[in-house]
Amino acid sequence: MSERPFMQLYVSDFIGDTLHLSTEQIGAYMLLLMAMWNAGGKLPNDHAKLARVVRMSVKKWLAIKDDLLGFFDVGAAEVTHNRLTKELQKSERKSQSRADAGAKGGSAKALKDKEARLANAMPELQHLPDTRVHIEKEEPIGSSKKRGSRLPADFKPDFDFAASIGIDHSRATAEFEKFRDYWNAKPGKDAVKLDWPATWRNWIRNARSCGPGTRSPPSFSSTAKAGQTREEYLAAERRRSDRSFQ
Repeated sequence: MSERPFMQLYVSDFIGDTLHLSTEQIGAYMLLLMAMWNAGGKLPNDHAKLARVVRMSVKKWLAIKDDLLGFFDVGAAEVTHNRLTKELQKSERKSQSRADAGAKGGSAKALKDKEARLANAMPELQHLPDTRVHIEKEEPIGSSKKRGSRLPADFKPDFDFAASIGIDHSRATAEFEKFRDYWNAKPGKDAVKLDWPATWRNWIRNARSCGPGTRSPPSFSSTAKAGQTREEYLAAERRRSDRSFQ
């Protein structure tokens, strides 16, 4: 029997971190995570092999890889995932703990009680703004740092990256205004990210690929109704955005 019978996935956080991905890209991301889990936390940095993992042609894989590999740590020879590695280590520690308890004649109930006490002793992390009290909890696979935050007031977008993918400074500045309004209007944990620079890069990539049937969040000045305040506009946009994912 496998020592790792399941891979834990925190669904709400996973969905929140992958809103910018297409259905096809989300499927490819999940296949990479599951293959990496079964392989002990590493995959070869080889496009042909990674294309086979996600069940795509090499040409198709090369077209989407930039949007997916941003979630991973890419080395010269291997691809790893920070959170998945931590989950594997935790799984191995639990397995070893159970084996040690069995060897010492400990009962299953005693082990369960011990784990419950340890869990209760750990503070629980809530994805809330940094100005509020944080209680620590486990983070999902798909996150790159231990703690998230709302968009910092002094966040500086990487305009050089936007320029490198063909978006001029004027358009990148307009996109940043939409980016800032959108995430400032988001409530609760939906507006908490572990890597804001990566979130910006994914946003600007999505803006580059916008075409018929695709849009980025509208700005206040272009769509607000006459007499509508900025706060009313953002609240209406938030309700509209939430309905679109129901």
